[in-house]
Amino acid sequence: MFKNILLSNIEIDPSNKDYRRLLLLNLAFLIALAVFTVFSMVNFFIRDNILIGFIELFFILFVLYGFMKLRLDKNIQRCAIFATFLLFSSLLIVHFLFEFKEGITYWALLFPFIAINIAGAKKGLIFTIIFNLIVYIGAYYYWQDGNMAWISYTRFVLVSLIITALVYFYEVSISSSFEKQAVLNESLMQRVDEIRLLAITDSLTTLYNKRHFDTVLSDEFNRAKRAGEHFILGIIDVDNFKLFNDTYGHNNGNEALERVGIILNQQTLRSGDYAFRIGGEEFAVILQSSSCEDCYDHFDNLRKKIEEEKIEHINNKPYGFLTVSIGVVTAKNYKKIGIVDVYKEADKNLYSVKKSGRNGVKHSIL
Repeated sequence: MFKNILLSNIEIDPSNKDYRRLLLLNLAFLIALAVFTVFSMVNFFIRDNILIGFIELFFILFVLYGFMKLRLDKNIQRCAIFATFLLFSSLLIVHFLFEFKEGITYWALLFPFIAINIAGAKKGLIFTIIFNLIVYIGAYYYWQDGNMAWISYTRFVLVSLIITALVYFYEVSISSSFEKQAVLNESLMQRVDEIRLLAITDSLTTLYNKRHFDTVLSDEFNRAKRAGEHFILGIIDVDNFKLFNDTYGHNNGNEALERVGIILNQQTLRSGDYAFRIGGEEFAVILQSSSCEDCYDHFDNLRKKIEEEKIEHINNKPYGFLTVSIGVVTAKNYKKIGIVDVYKEADKNLYSVKKSGRNGVKHSIL
């Protein structure tokens, strides 16, 4: 429960530097609230020091404001500056009220620990330098009394400077470590994304591969079914491709498939459109919801684009150029059909085009 209070508005990720800052910031607010509450009660009911009690009550309200602001605004940097300034002002007021007595002044040694760790190395150091200078001047003025304790004063200044330096360089090293870790994490995530993309991409055509086709086919069919949209699948086969390889060689065959892949990529640029290479010379396209007429025109335009490439294929008679046959199906009546029925229908339409002379599109609606 206590952990939830401290980390209620940030994703728990210890590698994130904001995780640490938020934890320290919430902890600082809670400790300040407890300290000011105890001291105000002591000054109100034990020491009978009403003025200091009201000042501490005033700071309790500011602590509560900062604590709630952090939860509502969720701006860690802004709340860190607010908390640092609150500590800055409260400590100085207490020092002046007690005329920088030696016992009170040693509370100033806590300031760099809180300011630098919460506000950050640079901003925290600026706050600390200003705070220390005011404390040094105040202590120098109040500690004199004709017989200033030089040893105590010098010891206090040296200790505060050493603490400030140690805390500052510690915070710098911690921040540097987080930054390096963030760079490494980003590089790792990029590498993971690259590997994930390679796992679902056909290396020759850069289209999605058969493995990804099986996943997307099912996911998109179910999504369209839930949304009440049309599901459109097209299966594309390069005509007489075995004869193309026998005539021109496998290298030229690969180049031809690459050019087909480029055209498929260009024709599936809309969000929700997918193009796949699912076999040697076989491709598939899944389109987002559109009218049946637009669907047919889309695939016929794709067929024409490939034909217009004029890739020589003398054994693809009577055309003399590389062509494709396409079987298309639009799914509408989901109560009577499943994804297997859709795929079989598209494959059936493809072979119907093959039997009727190739280089064509056949579309049906289920």
